[in-house]
Amino acid sequence: MSYATMDHAAWAEGAIAAGKRMLAASRARKTRSDNTKGYAAAPDTLSEFQAKVMDILGMVGGGIYNAPIAWDAIQWIGWGQGMAVPWHEGNSFATFDGDRLTKLVFLCHEARIRCEIRTHAPRMFLLCFWPRLAEGRLGERHPNLDEAVAAFRDYLPADHRVVHRVTSAHPVPEAA
Repeated sequence: MSYATMDHAAWAEGAIAAGKRMLAASRARKTRSDNTKGYAAAPDTLSEFQAKVMDILGMVGGGIYNAPIAWDAIQWIGWGQGMAVPWHEGNSFATFDGDRLTKLVFLCHEARIRCEIRTHAPRMFLLCFWPRLAEGRLGERHPNLDEAVAAFRDYLPADHRVVHRVTSAHPVPEAA
């Protein structure tokens, strides 16, 4: 089983519907004073962009049902065409082992979605997403993964010191 083949967006729509039913059934529960966040602001059916974001979050989070999302605080409205997702982070965002950061970046490039990571609260990030196009002005476009890699290869000279080179039969650095 791969999280890349799951329909995380469909699961999210079911969770939103359940959250809305809980809100309607609970008269004693305090509702938010604004109408931009949480289940009350969530759409009944996700847009194509919102579905892509949920799929990305599901793959990054090890299944959307496991992703450390603060569902009642997702900001569905007020971000232009975008949205912001509070993410509880007990684990790290890393590039290889625990590769959530790499997956997030690669998936957003493939979807042409701009992602910004902001601090939000103790042990929380705010993952902000905006849809972008293949072409247009800087604030309208976003490269796919191949285009981003090509631009990076143009940026960094092949002989730069940060480019890894194997210098011996044992490329693992020795401890100092």
